[in-house]
Amino acid sequence: MNWENIVSKRFSNSSQKQGRILGRFSMVGMGVGCFAMIVSLSVMNGFESLVHEKLKGVEGDIRIVGQIDEAELIEISGVDEIMPYMERRGVIENGNDRRVVSLKAVDIQKMATFYTFPIRGKSPLVGEVVMGQDLAYRLGKDVGDDLMIYSPIDQSFGFGLPPKMKMTISGIFSTRVLDYDDRYVYLSLEDGNKLFSRKTGLDGIDIRIASNTIISSVKSKLVDEFGHQVKIQSWEDLNKSLVDAMKMERLGTIVILSLIFLVAAFNLVASLSLISIQKIKEVGILKAMGASPISIQKIMIRLGLSRAGKGAAYGFCFGVILVFLQNMFEFIPIPSDIYFISALPMVLSPKDYFIVILISFIIILIASFISGRKLSQTNIKDALLWSK
Repeated sequence: MNWENIVSKRFSNSSQKQGRILGRFSMVGMGVGCFAMIVSLSVMNGFESLVHEKLKGVEGDIRIVGQIDEAELIEISGVDEIMPYMERRGVIENGNDRRVVSLKAVDIQKMATFYTFPIRGKSPLVGEVVMGQDLAYRLGKDVGDDLMIYSPIDQSFGFGLPPKMKMTISGIFSTRVLDYDDRYVYLSLEDGNKLFSRKTGLDGIDIRIASNTIISSVKSKLVDEFGHQVKIQSWEDLNKSLVDAMKMERLGTIVILSLIFLVAAFNLVASLSLISIQKIKEVGILKAMGASPISIQKIMIRLGLSRAGKGAAYGFCFGVILVFLQNMFEFIPIPSDIYFISALPMVLSPKDYFIVILISFIIILIASFISGRKLSQTNIKDALLWSK
């Protein structure tokens, strides 16, 4: 065993009551900080993953805007399903009530498998539409009711009002994310071709990639193959404002919770400073025996790591155990009518482990270095003549 480790343990075991109490406070502080950060990051990851799944369930993983050969697209490695679409801003008319909506014409044969949101009713056939539950509520409509839809942009000049189509509501979907339930109306491509008379073809294709496939890698392949003809965007590109907001929220959480580590670091500095005063004569003897300032510094750093590091390790382990138990037993409930799930979601990634360990280690290291720096520079004569 390294002699510096032996001296560090002897200093820790023989420290007086005040030093031990401060050491326990720093240990508890580091433990609470690690536990709070692990739990907070896991909860944020849980909600982010739910939002991701909801958004991808409506838009797919990747969107291609423009016209390309569907047969060539499906041959790209990683592409699982494709959904050709046409989209326009249109109007729904119910008596004197009119609503501006996004009309999206899709391949109705693929709709049930491509989109993952629940539908009350059934997928639309020709002459039918599926709309969001909020929009249906505002219009006072339900499955089986009729309404009129039209696209003002496709009005034929010189012939008065744009042509209207009478459609039947075959289903009502619920995504419970952003404003999709109050904005989108799905219909068949056949009806879309009739309604969007000024369009000459598809607007684009939504893509769902195979499971366990990295979206960015598939996007890179598509850019290499078709990037010169079309615009290619991932779901993160399509929802950049939301993704950036979640990243900023995550960064703010890490910074704020790091303040717990900072408070624990003050306790650690106080604890190690007190031990330095109590053991200054012993340090003088070690230096007289040939110990270098760097060795004294290492002793204090190891003392800090042994005290606060234990607390960080305990907090880290308890946090991981809580996340594991919550995912297994779901014993922390949340209101399902608000969050569309019944239990608190928790997801941990290797990146989170690294962030928590790195922040706690750096703060402990800095606090220990500050405490040991002055002690390592103490003159041998002053240390040996020190009077407590």
